[in-house]
Amino acid sequence: MGRFVVDFYCSELRVVVEVDGPIHDDRVEADRDRQSALEASGLRVWRVTAADVEEDVEAVLERFREWLAGREPSPRP
Repeated sequence: MGRFVVDFYCSELRVVVEVDGPIHDDRVEADRDRQSALEASGLRVWRVTAADVEEDVEAVLERFREWLAGREPSPRP
């Protein structure tokens, strides 16, 4: 996405999904700036931890569906 590599992107919905592993623990400010830049270009960004995906991908998918439907607030790093 421009100068950024994202984990997943849906062009139809203009949604970026970022799966954050442990390396992101030390990148909070950089991730915040990156997300702001993506959002400034008209994209919606949804973040989830890699641990959540590994533990219960079905629950993650349900949370994602809720977020898409507007029933869950937009996650921030």
